[in-house]
Amino acid sequence: MIWLYERGAEVLRIETRFDAAASIFELIWHRPDGTTQVEKFSTEAAFRARLESAEAALKTEHWNQAGSPQILREGWKEGK
Repeated sequence: MIWLYERGAEVLRIETRFDAAASIFELIWHRPDGTTQVEKFSTEAAFRARLESAEAALKTEHWNQAGSPQILREGWKEGK
C-alpha cells in the first residue's frame, strides 16, 4: 500500500510491502528531500507495532494523510 502525507508544501510517501521471497515485511519512506529509507521486519507483529509508532510520530510532527491509501497489486502475502 502507498500512503501520502502532507505538511505544508511537503509530501511524504510511505509504502508498505511483503517480500515473499525473503519473508520480510518492509516499510519504505520516500521523504520530501528525495531520500529513501527502508525498514525491514521479520514478523508481522513487529511490522504492525512499527506502523503504529510511525503513525503516532507523523501526527506529532503535524503530517496529514492526503486521500485514501493506494493498494498495490504486488507485494503482499496471498490470502491477506
